[in-house]
Amino acid sequence: MSGIARIQSKREDLRRPQQQTQAPSREVWFKDGDQVFLSSIATGNEEDKFMDEINLYTFRMGNRWINLLKDETVDDSIVPEGTRASSKFAFWAYVHRIVHLDRLNDDWTAVEGPGGKMMYREDINDFRIVSLGFGRNDYVWDQLSGIYSDWGGLDKGVIRIKRSGAGLETSYTLSATPQTEEIPEERKAEITELPLVKEYFLERYGKNIELSLGSEPQATTPEKPLF
Repeated sequence: MSGIARIQSKREDLRRPQQQTQAPSREVWFKDGDQVFLSSIATGNEEDKFMDEINLYTFRMGNRWINLLKDETVDDSIVPEGTRASSKFAFWAYVHRIVHLDRLNDDWTAVEGPGGKMMYREDINDFRIVSLGFGRNDYVWDQLSGIYSDWGGLDKGVIRIKRSGAGLETSYTLSATPQTEEIPEERKAEITELPLVKEYFLERYGKNIELSLGSEPQATTPEKPLF
């Protein structure tokens, strides 16, 4: 499969900051128009170990963009002077599916969306980390806080997260849904094995950065990061 959608996907992959360690990615990467349906493992309550705030430096090194965790245990001497870390909130969730606007994989299932528009469902059915910026005036965070207030906990139902736009025009909509999907009973034992959010990001974006730079594919044309 080729065409506009596939080429656009590859261009977005090049613009996305590259991963710096050998740890496998377990994050959700949103594209324009994606709708992610998930059951949060994080409750949002006091001392919730499945949710945390993280700060990431994003900067260009050579012809690529780099993510580096801002943490007292991480050497940030390679960060260019004047670079500010962006704040994000991140939490573990069981992602049921992602509905895409474009079919980038033949395994995705065609479904009819609102108004009869065809969309494409990618079944995930696995544990993933969702990380999002707080948004201008905390508008993204406020939506999650609203769900917490309405439900009395983030783990009481299925949440939908939708991305619209790209680059500086990107926005996110978080909403509670009436859907009744739950984490399968046979998978719940795996929850205790999930690393803390900060531990995951430390492993992913805080270790062996200089050694790993030569192991990632290089972008031929430097471009600004998606976030």
